[in-house]
Amino acid sequence: MNKKEVILSISGHDPSGGAGLQTDILTSNFFNFHCVSCLTCQTVQTTKKLFKLDPTKIKFFEQNIDEIVKSTNLSGIKVGVVPNKNIAKIIIKIISSSKIPIVIDPIFNAGGGGRFIEKRDLSFFRDSFYPYSSLLTPNIEELKILSNNKSEEDSIKFLFDKGIKNIYVTGKVKKNKIINSFYSNGFLIKETSSIYLKKNIHGTGCALSTAILCNLVNKKSFEDSCSSAHKFLSQLVKNSIKTKGQDILNFKK
Repeated sequence: MNKKEVILSISGHDPSGGAGLQTDILTSNFFNFHCVSCLTCQTVQTTKKLFKLDPTKIKFFEQNIDEIVKSTNLSGIKVGVVPNKNIAKIIIKIISSSKIPIVIDPIFNAGGGGRFIEKRDLSFFRDSFYPYSSLLTPNIEELKILSNNKSEEDSIKFLFDKGIKNIYVTGKVKKNKIINSFYSNGFLIKETSSIYLKKNIHGTGCALSTAILCNLVNKKSFEDSCSSAHKFLSQLVKNSIKTKGQDILNFKK
């Protein structure tokens, strides 16, 4: 009998097909994983803009995640858009006692414009939710929003003091290169880089964080998981597909 590792995507629905749950499924399939899901929200969204967000009803979400966890032998969990504290609290009940890799991608704003969570909830997410991650994957702007610091190093130390041990900071552009940095216990461990292609791409954070999770489930180290996922994403960006808004990733092998 054929078997596949199973990961859980806890994320939102992007009807453009360029980000969110669809991208998590495409990425996990690329790595030969099966992806089960719990939908946190519906959106009215294109590759240009987020127009509207409708969070999943709490009781529905709670039943969904409880039944999936009870009936599935999960190897890892990826968390994307979480629109409010009530949904986050249900997720915490699941991940707080979990022994499998948990990658959280802290998504605050849509790339084309529009907000996924309210600013008043940020401190709860930072202090009570994100410390349960095995790895947090903010881009450089999200890192500064979380810490309210302009310095990357100060932001890392601030979040480490909050209990967030492993952080992969993405999306820094220096000298025509994209620089991503893996920090552990407040210290820089490894930087990865790729050529900056000057493209505006939809869903890169979703693909990157899911690829990292797949690598972690495959028993790679944090450093190797991040480095390998960066190379994977660079290829998707290179082959991206044009739309009327942001480009979308191309998962052709």
